[in-house]
Amino acid sequence: MNVRHLFVVVMVVLTLSAGYVASPFVAMWNLREAIKSSDTAAIDSRVVWPSVRESLKASLAKEANLLPFAEAAGGQVRPTLWQRIKGTFGASMLDRFIETYVTPEGLPKLFDYRRTWNESIKGEVPESASRLERARLIWSRVKRAEFQSLTRLEIEMVDRKVADRRIISVMELDAFTWKLTHLRIVTIAASERLADLETAPGKL
Repeated sequence: MNVRHLFVVVMVVLTLSAGYVASPFVAMWNLREAIKSSDTAAIDSRVVWPSVRESLKASLAKEANLLPFAEAAGGQVRPTLWQRIKGTFGASMLDRFIETYVTPEGLPKLFDYRRTWNESIKGEVPESASRLERARLIWSRVKRAEFQSLTRLEIEMVDRKVADRRIISVMELDAFTWKLTHLRIVTIAASERLADLETAPGKL
């Protein structure tokens, strides 16, 4: 193999490798855009619902500061007969929140509800930005992106509104398609937040 052929092979390998590394991030971006545009078919094809619901519910149950939002959203849902039966036996608004909003139809509603919550309840001013700017801002919030295997990537992001809150997503490759399989929301310890501030440019 001459040098020219070797160069071509190396470039192809590098291109394929870069595409592979970028593909789960592109899939996550496409999922976010599908939620914003209420594309339920695209949302449904990119999420493994049972494990996402289970992981999100477990993390929300541990985060007392997130319960007001989840329970307020759950309270907006008119209970079905099955929900009334479960309510009799102690099922919470959190259960109703998960059942209603962690679905292809519910995630776009949740996106709108959170935006309304931030604007009307917290008094925040609506924001707008170009797609390129939104991509840059999202990337700036990524704290950690770790390939745990060739088919599993865990991404930890800083919440856009709460600096000590982390959103941890797991993307897994399933039949050549990256899908969201787990979602957790956690609050970091004060010591970890202080370390972030000490290492951040222009901080302390």
